[in-house]
Amino acid sequence: MRPPIRVLLRRAFKLRCPRCGEGPIFRRVLTYKEYEVCPRCEFRYDPRGESVAFMYFSTAFLTGLLVIAMLLTRPQNLVVGRIFVVAAALGLYLVTMPLRKAIAIAINYLHAGEEGR
Repeated sequence: MRPPIRVLLRRAFKLRCPRCGEGPIFRRVLTYKEYEVCPRCEFRYDPRGESVAFMYFSTAFLTGLLVIAMLLTRPQNLVVGRIFVVAAALGLYLVTMPLRKAIAIAINYLHAGEEGR
């Protein structure tokens, strides 16, 4: 029996395995080193590389939000405004990358067949 979506998302926000909720997804979060399988229940996190598509879409979504923010603000100095937006985008991408990867793994687990569980 698969866990409810809210449980899977809670496990993703904790950067834990979607199956058992105890094993970590990442060896090191800051350097983005991840385990291939859960150290606790041996669930293969991303056997076919499906989370890459989610990462691209979520990056495109974040880029869209930043473009909208850039269009809605009127900085005093255009160069400083552009530098700020680029720095904010890079920071946002790097900070949210582990969380976006964990959510992608949880979504893959939710839609996996019996072989993935």
